[in-house]
Amino acid sequence: MSKKRTRDRETIKLPTDQLRLGMHVSQLDRPWLDTPFLFQGFPLHDEDDLHALRNICEYVYIDVLKSRSLKAMVRSALVGRGKLRKYEIKRPVEEEIRQAHGLYQNSFGEVEQILDSAYTTDSIEIETLRRHVRECVDSIERNPSAMLWLTRIKNVDKYTAQHCLNVGILAIALGRHVGVGRKHMELLGLCGMLHDVGKMKVNQTILNKPGRLTREEFEHMKLHVTYGRDILVKDKSLQPEVVAAAYQHHERQDGKGYPTGMNAGSLNFYTKVVTIVDAYDAITSQRCYSDGNTSATALKILYENSGTQFDPKLVVKFIECVGIYPPGAVVEMQSGEVGVVLSVEPENRLLPKVVLLLGPDKKPMPQRIVDLKQQRELRAEQQHRIGKVLLDGAHGISLADFTRANVNLGDAADLLDQR
Repeated sequence: MSKKRTRDRETIKLPTDQLRLGMHVSQLDRPWLDTPFLFQGFPLHDEDDLHALRNICEYVYIDVLKSRSLKAMVRSALVGRGKLRKYEIKRPVEEEIRQAHGLYQNSFGEVEQILDSAYTTDSIEIETLRRHVRECVDSIERNPSAMLWLTRIKNVDKYTAQHCLNVGILAIALGRHVGVGRKHMELLGLCGMLHDVGKMKVNQTILNKPGRLTREEFEHMKLHVTYGRDILVKDKSLQPEVVAAAYQHHERQDGKGYPTGMNAGSLNFYTKVVTIVDAYDAITSQRCYSDGNTSATALKILYENSGTQFDPKLVVKFIECVGIYPPGAVVEMQSGEVGVVLSVEPENRLLPKVVLLLGPDKKPMPQRIVDLKQQRELRAEQQHRIGKVLLDGAHGISLADFTRANVNLGDAADLLDQR
């Protein structure tokens, strides 16, 4: 712990695991815009802010004069070091996905209504959406694999609404992985679900054009960020971060984005998150003008463009969050068997739980769940290993059909059979 003086204050450099409520944070170990905090200097009164600082920063500077009972708090901090927030899995994905599916469907309907309202009236009502966002955060806190699974079921005919919802869910999941608290996750979800509302005001023929856009058409499409800002700014209850995410999610780290060409130093944490997850969901989605790619391809593209288009630190965090084998991915084992990834633990990203559906001959077989993590003690020739990730629909496996048959309708006895 060290001290430094300025003309108007005395500050103490303090490791974030020694932070306590009541301290006044005056400076961070990184740019403010790399964090979820609006103000450059604030009193620490919120548990969510405390946990976010502990997870994102290694140390901060505390304003001595503005911190109440600082000596007592520092003494307390030095006695017992604080712990980072680590979210635990509270419910198996086989159970959570049934509730998550209902939450996803309800949220999807609300996003559709908001987009329809934006199309017809230039205004939206978001109070109900806030409730849906909170419910999505609840599910993702319990087990993010369920909601992440559902984001992989694509509907090309309702791309914009589904994309907005998926971006919100992915943003919440990344917030959970980074370790921010509920209020920050809820704000990330709102930013994501409203980021493309301006697409309702562009020419819908151009929006849904199956071929490559002309230069003039692309310039018109760029207007969706301005339209989105203009719609959202009318709602005085919306946080400025939501408006910024809608207006700036096509800006780039290197200043070559649109609409203004601002660089990384001007983009806030929420916009940087939305920019990454927006690209990921778009790359993995089948759209009217392009086929979808595997998650592995999307993550490779994000990584290759980190530092120029995307924030490099957040890209790494997102790759950690989603994993090489995300929930809902169709995979082929080295044995030739084909199945679907059910869930994956953060500490064992390469060893997920997989439900096998097809045998080596690619013919249906009785469903069998294998937990690759639990097979580490077996001899090498007895272990299952993933060979490659396939596109949804490969070998006739539809993730939507599989989910409908095994998870959301009837009893899920087959899925819960842990043979």
